[in-house]
Amino acid sequence: MVTSLYLMPTGECNCACTYCYCPEQGKAGDPGLFNRIAVSFTDHIRSSNPQARPQIRFTGGEPWLEKELLPEVAELFLRRVPDGLVVVNTNAVFLPEDRLSGFRGDSRLIHVVSLDGPEYLHDSRRKTADGRGTFHKVVKGVKMLMDLDLPVYLNAVLDTESSGYLPEFMRFISSELGLTELSVSLLHLDTDPLSPAVRYSLLKNAYAEASSRSIRLGGHHRLLLGSWIPELRCNAGIATALIDPGGMVHACQRFVGRAKPDCMWTEDFDWNGFNSLQQCGSVCGGVDDHYVGKKLYELYSMEYPEYLHLHHLDRMLFGVLS
Repeated sequence: MVTSLYLMPTGECNCACTYCYCPEQGKAGDPGLFNRIAVSFTDHIRSSNPQARPQIRFTGGEPWLEKELLPEVAELFLRRVPDGLVVVNTNAVFLPEDRLSGFRGDSRLIHVVSLDGPEYLHDSRRKTADGRGTFHKVVKGVKMLMDLDLPVYLNAVLDTESSGYLPEFMRFISSELGLTELSVSLLHLDTDPLSPAVRYSLLKNAYAEASSRSIRLGGHHRLLLGSWIPELRCNAGIATALIDPGGMVHACQRFVGRAKPDCMWTEDFDWNGFNSLQQCGSVCGGVDDHYVGKKLYELYSMEYPEYLHLHHLDRMLFGVLS
């Protein structure tokens, strides 16, 4: 049964990140379609009473380019599903304060903001479409969310370059922003074909740096431990469905552009019976990922036993957990 709906209302983006795996931007979808999808999903949740906390998660492209649709869907869902969550993955370059102010203090509207490191590193990788750095705009957006008392989490892309900036970056988020949690995401193998051993070493370094600053780490790599920590087992395509701007249904956000969609969404879509035909191994969960997961489990067991259990940060970052 789908309990986490990922909405991708646009493939457009105001940034041109150096490592983007979708180099050709897509178009925006039909807002009317996405409103109907949200209503249908909300009706499904209200009639199903799922055990897992229901979620609508916005991704893109840059979802806040749809600055009318996003708050409409969020308001609808949170009003009709009071225990639900709305999570927005955003570059935070131009968050609309006038739209967000109506949600002031609502802990159910959560933003996961991309910030890759200190100013120089971030601006060398995450630029606007016309080539300008975005660091100061992103930090301004993060502080605005915090001023509105809205939950915000940072996600940093981790590779050999950014790993060297982790000490400076973690000092910044701890001292300047007052944050104690951070998500790190390894670049996908298509754009960063490092060996499993190197990828594990990057994560091991990240955990050591985070521990020295009393920062809790999360990120997609946590899902690689599902074979050893059942609570972290990924249920993409069972507990989740992503709908792209064209109305096509995918197992999760990592499948867009990497695997064929399952079907097109229609008014009679079966939220209870959906089970993706795609297998995670085609995108993640292969032999290399298994190696990284096993090594992380060993690292946790020896040095960081607090990571051997599901944490609220895992829930905030992913909708694929049952």
